[in-house]
Amino acid sequence: MKNFHDHLRLLANKSPERVALLECDVRGVVQKEITRAALLNQVEECATHLANLGLRAGDTVALDMEASTHLLIISWAAWSTGIITVPLDLKRDTPEIRVFKLKVGGVIRTLHKEEWSGLAGAVSWMPDLSHETLILFTSGTTAHPKGARLTLQNLITNAEGIIDWLQIQEDDCFLVELPLHHINSTTFCLASLIAGASIAIPPSYSNSHFFEQAANSGATLTSVVPSIIFDQLSRTKEFEAVRGRLQLNRIQLGSAPVVALDAIEFTEKFSIPLYQGYGQTETALRVTGVPMDLKPNQYTEVVAENSIGTPMPWAQVEIADPLGRILGEGQEGEIVVKGPAVMQGYVGGESAFRDGNFLTGDIGYWKEIGGKRFFFLKGRSKEIIIKGGVNVSPVAVENALKRVSADVEQAYVVGVPDTRYGEDVGAAIVWKEGIDTLQAFRRLKLILLTGHEALSAYETPKYFATMHAEELPMTSTGKVQRTILRKTLEGTMESVYELMQSAEYRFVVIATQSPFAEASHALHNHCWQPLVKNNVEYKAFLVQYVTLGAIDKNGVLAGQVAFSYIGTEIRCVSICSAAFKPKAIPKVKKTPDVETVRQYLREGHDAVMNFHTRLGAELVEVIPQGRPQDRSSLGYTMLLRYPSAPDPQEQSGPVASQLIQAVRTLARDVGAEVTAVSRPGGLAAYLARER
Repeated sequence: MKNFHDHLRLLANKSPERVALLECDVRGVVQKEITRAALLNQVEECATHLANLGLRAGDTVALDMEASTHLLIISWAAWSTGIITVPLDLKRDTPEIRVFKLKVGGVIRTLHKEEWSGLAGAVSWMPDLSHETLILFTSGTTAHPKGARLTLQNLITNAEGIIDWLQIQEDDCFLVELPLHHINSTTFCLASLIAGASIAIPPSYSNSHFFEQAANSGATLTSVVPSIIFDQLSRTKEFEAVRGRLQLNRIQLGSAPVVALDAIEFTEKFSIPLYQGYGQTETALRVTGVPMDLKPNQYTEVVAENSIGTPMPWAQVEIADPLGRILGEGQEGEIVVKGPAVMQGYVGGESAFRDGNFLTGDIGYWKEIGGKRFFFLKGRSKEIIIKGGVNVSPVAVENALKRVSADVEQAYVVGVPDTRYGEDVGAAIVWKEGIDTLQAFRRLKLILLTGHEALSAYETPKYFATMHAEELPMTSTGKVQRTILRKTLEGTMESVYELMQSAEYRFVVIATQSPFAEASHALHNHCWQPLVKNNVEYKAFLVQYVTLGAIDKNGVLAGQVAFSYIGTEIRCVSICSAAFKPKAIPKVKKTPDVETVRQYLREGHDAVMNFHTRLGAELVEVIPQGRPQDRSSLGYTMLLRYPSAPDPQEQSGPVASQLIQAVRTLARDVGAEVTAVSRPGGLAAYLARER
């Protein structure tokens, strides 16, 4: 390839009507097709637009937009003209990290969803591939991410290696399932473009629509992280629904530690081979990959042993000891890499090389199989946590935890094995002296579960432990030894979702991925007839509100309360007990006025109101048409206020009472008042009896 623009022109001249890009909806249904000729035209128009903005070769711009064909076209137009791009992570970049990336990346302009049409003008195309093209930030062991500087030659070298490895042809269609600010999708899209294949882009990965996206888009290959494989193991029904139309015949797997058993089960269940690869942002993606031409018995062997495969054609891969000496077969050491796909360095100038080799920080070894060196990954010497293919910096999370809670004296973050993500975030907390640790823990967990600007949801620790400062494993220089700490904490950490317990129940927050999510949905619909929710609506409900479930000693969901926590108020919006027995709702011809309903409540005719008043609540307001579809209350709701919670006391009584007590305890922990939006659920039945 002489230069990038020339290659786009060659593709367009060869087959102008052949589809290059497909924009899809969440189900993979194609909404828009862009041919090679149209792609060339749009890249040229976009390049003119960038020039009109005053941008020139060597300038750096940030890309602040969702995954789309638009993002690819802007990237390719920028690279063709020597402009360097810095993709931003719209979901996980905190305001502080965003500012950091813009500053250290030398960004002079942030591009959003730019518009261009019919622009024409003189553009200076880069004559070769040697220029810097991309700065991608990857979390390290420091509080801030490191920006890897990649040239177009780095990217294309790796892309050509992937084409050769996965045998990508013109009749292939690559399905983008990972974010376009990630090196994985960046390089795979480039590989697909160079090979002349088409690229299908849905809005994002969807657990429930993965196979449907592949079938509807006509995808023949995709690239995923292990958490996606884990998700799809339970999606047999979705697979069978599209099996006859599915053309997906190979999947690349990598970007995080792979669970071999999951990979084997997936391949056996769906008959779609997985090809594991290894690499990093700093190497423009893949360094090694499991070959496609293995015999069946060899393939089974390397998958079972979790091999990361053989080196890409461009890569010189070795295992080295701490002194840089190259090790032989079976000897464990650091994986080091040399070759034309390796980055130029970090924007901050951080050390990354020794004797011309990039130091991956990963520990592995190699052994010969069929006359080839197959590499195997043992673990990471670096302290970063790789959660579902995304790097999380322990130091950044530790700093954020201190901002979230003034009770935290020290926080140390480690990776914890997790069935879905392979690894999740765990935190060992040393509390300040004199702190009620149980109260402090509940307070911290509630703040994290309801969101805090210092931490993205992806970085929020899922596991916690309390430690005394003297229990921390330290070096002679006073540095905490995280690898030892991780082993010390193994099997002892508690979930962020576990808030408290009584003699009868554990009180657990139920999220969308919770093992209690299905039971929670069923209980909600049982108690809130006729206001039932479908699966999509209830998932949205679990995201919008904190749902606290009471789990009995048999592990069964006995009741739940849903609430919001904003500012200084916790507002309950739903409470359910498994013991509740729904009754038929009679028809009432005339809806009473507000004063009549208020009198009905004051006189003690409503069981729901009586439940709340027994626990100390007072009526604040009766609201007509609060829930119009609720026939049992004739659309009325009532706003209640609970008094401040007393000092901690033993929780007792029916499950619904204990749930309210639990919420009042949480409110006391965070200094909030408790209100409730409830329904006078016996109103229709009472009026029908009166008549």
